[in-house]
Amino acid sequence: MQAHVDSLYTVDSSIPLIATTEEDDLRDAVRSLLAGTEIEDIRRLSETPAGFSDDTWRALCTDLAVTAMSVPESDGGLGYSYSFLCTVLEECGRALRPEPVLTSAAIGVHALRLGSGPSLNALTERAISGDAVIAVADIDSVPSITATPSGDSWLLTGRTVIVGSTRADAVVVVASTTDGPGLFAVDSSSWTSREALESIDPTRPTTAVTMTDSAAELVTDPAATAAALPELRDRILIGAAAENVGIAAQMLEDTIAYTTTRRQFDRQIASFQSIKHRLADMLLAVERARSATRYAEALFDDSPDRASLAAAIAAAVSIDSAIEVTTEAIQLHGGIGFTWEHKGHNYYRRALSNEATFGASASHRQRVAALVNA
Repeated sequence: MQAHVDSLYTVDSSIPLIATTEEDDLRDAVRSLLAGTEIEDIRRLSETPAGFSDDTWRALCTDLAVTAMSVPESDGGLGYSYSFLCTVLEECGRALRPEPVLTSAAIGVHALRLGSGPSLNALTERAISGDAVIAVADIDSVPSITATPSGDSWLLTGRTVIVGSTRADAVVVVASTTDGPGLFAVDSSSWTSREALESIDPTRPTTAVTMTDSAAELVTDPAATAAALPELRDRILIGAAAENVGIAAQMLEDTIAYTTTRRQFDRQIASFQSIKHRLADMLLAVERARSATRYAEALFDDSPDRASLAAAIAAAVSIDSAIEVTTEAIQLHGGIGFTWEHKGHNYYRRALSNEATFGASASHRQRVAALVNA
């Protein structure tokens, strides 16, 4: 059993688990780009038709090339590791940005790259440049969409829910065929309708998409889909974990700043023993999540076929940490923390939204158990 676990969860000691100078420089660049935006600005953006800032999205795509960052150079990208993009995702989590960096740049672009074909390649190029926003529906649920062949193309019928942008230009879905589930890309022009749904997290919109004989591009056939989904799932879980780390880290930083300036009985409340212990627990939660996520990123870059266990562990640890730290942040901010105006509520809502979208820790731990016992 131990040998099996080691084979799943061991990487070469030369793999860097500490951020490189280049990654630190990238972190500084992202933080500088996103600096100066208050939570009120984020809330206002969530009420716009797009749900995010076009200017910020364009800056992320052109100045930092987030959509091309981890795409191989042979495919028109920059060829950086996924760890670099996860650095961006962590900073976007810290700033609670609504731009579709996670859903499109980290997931959607790479879902499209699983297939090829004239139309699909054209859509992929638009996604890599940032001109098209790509959403990916839940790849683990029982397909609610059916696909039927129509000559050389496919027609999809059904309903699915996408998270991350009400302005998505295409969605990648798993659909049922007579030979099993396949992966398809459907341009928004082929959708029958889209409906904005009420979400617990207004900064990350949820949209219901209905298709009725909607023209679709085959990304992977059933045989290729079964082989492709595990790596795509790991990419999703690691990216979400990186964002969760950023959420938790920002809430810890804000809480330390508040408790070291707020005074009661002529003392900083951070000097009280009970507060010290709670801050220490928050710090441990953040560092657990950061360590597990960094390890998963490094393993995914080095040996993606062996990253499933690390990805599941990072997903479980990071979502628990994000919920724990945001909850404590609201509590330790006292009376102001309990008001809806305080940004802690939005960070808490994003953590809950990530839990609903990418899975609760219990489901990830079940996957850990299944992988270890396989």
